[in-house]
Amino acid sequence: MNTTEAQTLHGTLSASLSSEATGRSVAEAIGGIAAVILAVIGLAGILSNLLAAIATIVIGAGVLVEGWAIGASCRQLSATSVAREHTAGFGGALTAEFLGGIAGIVLGILALFRMFPDTLLAVALLVFGATLLLGSLAASQLYWRSSALAQSGTEAWAAATFPVAFSGQLLVGLGAVVLGILAVLGLAPMTLILVGLLSLAAVMLLGQFRAA
Repeated sequence: MNTTEAQTLHGTLSASLSSEATGRSVAEAIGGIAAVILAVIGLAGILSNLLAAIATIVIGAGVLVEGWAIGASCRQLSATSVAREHTAGFGGALTAEFLGGIAGIVLGILALFRMFPDTLLAVALLVFGATLLLGSLAASQLYWRSSALAQSGTEAWAAATFPVAFSGQLLVGLGAVVLGILAVLGLAPMTLILVGLLSLAAVMLLGQFRAA
């Protein structure tokens, strides 16, 4: 790939990711706020199981919306021959986001019926954490590869530091996985679940402010 093609890919990807971030609707921001409020109230000991299940459903819907937005961006990128080669491996992350969102919604609904809510919500937290990890890693890797090809020298380093924006998501995703595992093992499960959901909701909300 020559420099012009690489710069085209990098510029297209930058615009696409920016469009995806901006395209996250007000509804998702409201969902993030709602999930934060539900998790905080649940941590106060008020209807913890019920509020945790509802927050799980809300976050699952947010993951679905984000997966749809990123999918739309990736489809736009894949429409160009110069980008198709570098977006070929991105489909797995998109599938993970869709499946993660659907799984979280289903598990949250089942938890509403009080069928082992602690276990179901702990598994949902695990799923959300793994989904966030996969999505963040794939997006940052794709951007880094395009920026490394498009730039050289110190400019390449400056451009490649963009994935640092994903570091918060990576840490929260890893934390959610750890909290989910501990909750499955029965170590203060509802408290850990609510803390994990609060972290995930905060990431959703902060993503909206970053896009604004």
